[in-house]
Formats: sequence, structure tokens, C-alpha cells
Amino acid sequence: MKKWLILIVLIFLVTLQLTWPVFLVFFNTKPDLILIFAISLVFYFNFKIAFVSAILAGLLKDTFMPSGLAINTVLFGVWSYLTFRLSSQISTENNYVRLAIILLIAVLNNTVLGIQSLHSGNYIPAGIFLRNLIIPSVYTGAVSPLIFKLTKRISA
Repeated sequence: MKKWLILIVLIFLVTLQLTWPVFLVFFNTKPDLILIFAISLVFYFNFKIAFVSAILAGLLKDTFMPSGLAINTVLFGVWSYLTFRLSSQISTENNYVRLAIILLIAVLNNTVLGIQSLHSGNYIPAGIFLRNLIIPSVYTGAVSPLIFKLTKRISA
């Protein structure tokens, strides 16, 4: 039953990501709700469910959001695996540790997406690249406690 609930919440978050309210958009950026949910599954579910859900989340993000070469499918799987490995080394029971992990992954994800965009031939000035790196990552980190509560409620 929880697997179906994860899928329903994932589809809801993809829809919310696509139709994010305009009054909550800061500097033309939105939080990455799908990334937060994919990583928060690692904290509350076993690795197999979290890994498959992260790949599905990346696939849904690649399908409905503009990105190239199925990069989110690969990245979400990598971030899920690395978070699992990190959580086996350190305690992730504290919400501040989870918040720091989400913030770090969001920065790394935006860096990889920016470099991939540069590699595909899109010229991005350095200031815009840094803005696209920092502001969405901080916004993603700020919204992540809400998704953590949602994921914890699903796992209970």
C-alpha cells in the first residue's frame, strides 16, 4: 500500500512543481520538490524502495521538465545511492543533518545541470550560473522540512 502512496505523492509533487504558485516564485526560481522527495525517501524507507522511487522521480522530472539526455534519471539514482551510503556512515536522525544533506545535494545537482547545459552549447554568464546555483538550492533547502514531514507521515 505504501508503494502506491509513494507513487501518488510523487505524481502530486510533479504536478505541484509544474504549477508552482506565482506568488511563491523568487527570482524566477522554484524549489525542487521532486529532488527533496526522492532523497527524503532514503531517510524513511528501505534502500530498494527509495532507489526505485528516486529513478522514477528522475524519469518523471525528465519527462515533464525541460532537461536533456535523461540526466535527472541518472542523477536522482546517484544522489539516492550516495545519500544511503552517507546515512550508513553518519546519523541522519537530526533534521539539521537532513537539511544539510538536501542543501548539498541541491547545490551539486544544480551544478551538474548547469555544466550539462554549458556542454550542450548554451552560453550562461557567470552571474546567472551562480544565481541558478545558489538561489534554487537555498529555496529547495527551505522547503524541505515540509516534504520531510510528508514523507515521515507516509512511512508511518
